[in-house]
Amino acid sequence: MALAQSRIAQKPHLLKIIPSPGNSIIIKGDEIVWNNPWHFHPEIELLYCITAKGTNFIGNYINPIEEGEILLLGKNLPHTRQRDKDYYRAHPDENIRTIVIQFKENFLGDDFFSVREFAHIRQLLDRAQQGIKLKGSLLDEIKRKLTEMANLNETTAIIELLSVLDTIARSDDFILLNPVVNMKQVSDLHSWKVNTVYVYTAQHFKEPVSLASVADLINLTPSAFCRYFKMHTRKSYFDYLSEVRISYACELLMENHLDISEICFSSGFNSLSNFHKLFKRIVKLTPSAYREKGKKKISEVLRKA
Repeated sequence: MALAQSRIAQKPHLLKIIPSPGNSIIIKGDEIVWNNPWHFHPEIELLYCITAKGTNFIGNYINPIEEGEILLLGKNLPHTRQRDKDYYRAHPDENIRTIVIQFKENFLGDDFFSVREFAHIRQLLDRAQQGIKLKGSLLDEIKRKLTEMANLNETTAIIELLSVLDTIARSDDFILLNPVVNMKQVSDLHSWKVNTVYVYTAQHFKEPVSLASVADLINLTPSAFCRYFKMHTRKSYFDYLSEVRISYACELLMENHLDISEICFSSGFNSLSNFHKLFKRIVKLTPSAYREKGKKKISEVLRKA
């Protein structure tokens, strides 16, 4: 079990991605190397898994790879995909087939996604820092477009990529894989007011936090701040604060042997019952079930390594 815990606790490695000369995006296949490291990179990654068997590790999200799945992973989101080594040793003639598209958020210029016409894509790329998995009616349409992109020239491929991002951004047919954005990434968010609040929250979420003190940071009254924050984030500030605390609790559940009550109070909650209620609402599991599910999957992967 200590070995399983060390996999989550270790720091991800920066993966340097170098596009071909003259190209601003990368379109490639990915066979999932046998010892795929826990890593991150500044490039956004759009991934279509055609065939594969193994496990996804994306932030705090751990689940089997699903054939046909499409994932959008934001910049600097720690992740790895681990192939099912027992299966591929027993079936050496079977191949993993994946289409991967990687691009930096400024590949069309620093301000391209800041204009009003592309603001919805800007919001999508920010949300992708939590990890996005497509579902429902989106899947077939995006699969077709991604398959075609592999055979397009560079200019047409970029136009088609914008079309794909536009389609996803205008839909609700996806799920977020992690409850909140990784707190190490808050400095990348664009509004200085929201960013100020995010940074303050990252520094003080373990303490009692009052609405008045947060509103004062950006020179707003509490009621004006509530309206402003909801307009820019689509959630209330206290919902966001709860998600930050739950995200930290998820890390503690996977990284050490603290009991759940200790994790509750270490994460900034002052009520164990409230912690359990919010954890189940946000993560869809109880804290103990989350810990057991994560450790079981990690152990399975390591046992096959």
